[in-house]
Formats: sequence, C-alpha cells, structure tokens
Amino acid sequence: MTLNRVLTGAGAAVLAVVALAACGSEQAGKRKQNTAGSVGAQAVATSPSPDAQVAFMKMLERVGAPCVPDAPAAESDDPGPGEHPPTGPSEMLPVDEKPPTDVPSPTATPEQPELSGVEACEGREHGKRITQALIGLNKPTTIQVRQKLNQLGYINSRIHGLKAERGVVRFYLDLRVMGGQLALKGTSAGKKTTVGAFAHPAEGTFKPGK
Repeated sequence: MTLNRVLTGAGAAVLAVVALAACGSEQAGKRKQNTAGSVGAQAVATSPSPDAQVAFMKMLERVGAPCVPDAPAAESDDPGPGEHPPTGPSEMLPVDEKPPTDVPSPTATPEQPELSGVEACEGREHGKRITQALIGLNKPTTIQVRQKLNQLGYINSRIHGLKAERGVVRFYLDLRVMGGQLALKGTSAGKKTTVGAFAHPAEGTFKPGK
C-alpha cells in the first residue's frame, strides 16, 4: 500500500466523522428549539425553592394589603358594673324538641364556594396588575405570558392550564393560602386581555373548571 493511498483513506475517514458530528449538532439544535417552544405551555416539574415561596407569599400580602380592614377592638365579655351574667338558659327547649345539629342531610347538595369580601377585593387587585402587564403583548405566546407572570411574582407551581388557542393565551392562577379560596382565570389577547377572580374549594388539588 502506497503512502498516498493511506493518506487518502485517512482523509475520507476524517470527513465522515465531521459529517456525522455536524448531523448530530443539527438534530440537537432542533430538539433544543422544540423544547424551548413547549416550556411556556408546560408546568415546571421542579418545586419552587423556599426563597421563591417566601417571595410569593410576600407578594400576595403586598397586593392584598389595601383589602384588609383594620381589625376592630375586641369586645370584652366581662359584665359591666351592676351587671351579672345569666345563671341559666334564657329559653328552655320543649320537652319533645331536640337541639339543632350541624350534621348535613345525606341528600343535601354541596354548596358552591364563594369568595369573601376581602378575597373578592384581592382578586380585583391581582387582576388589575396582571392585565396591565399583559395588555401590551400584541401577539402573546405562552412563553411570554409565563415570563410576565413570573416577573410579577407568580411562581410556576401556581400557574395552571397555560395554553394558546386561536391567538388567545389562557391560564389559571391558584392563589389559595391558609384556607382561602381565591383563584384567577385569565385570557391574554392584546387589548382584549381579561382577568377575573373566582372561588375554588380550599382543600384538595387545584382543578379549575371541574
């Protein structure tokens, strides 16, 4: 075998390796692009860090501060001068009548949850700031909406149902804390962006629309 033939064979092998590497890089680039396009619509699997949770709670407190009235002074149950507490029941029950019970009837239907006055106010405050942030998006995408919500302090674990339909991005926010029922439903479509509050059962997994 001559030296020229050896060099020729080595050069062909090198070119084959380079071609394979280029093909692999191109496929990796396509996979990375596809992954980036789906980040906005999919919920982040990892749990938020403790710092993110604390920041989220502080944001909720700050936004809801205008809705919390000053707590009234507690009234004392101690009798005033010259007053004496009753020594017996003020009204006797009939012999055949039983005291009322809080146990619901087996045929009773569960009541629909309702927002308290404070929660309704907080929902309006959240709605205003979110609408203001999203209304500037001309052609919103799920990635853009998630980024805007994150910038406002809403962590990924509280963002649900984020998807785009016919140019409109829809999403839900779970703002339930400490037994509260506040949740938000929003649509981002430029100037037609809307955000509204609704009540979701305090206990259990967040399942809007169920």
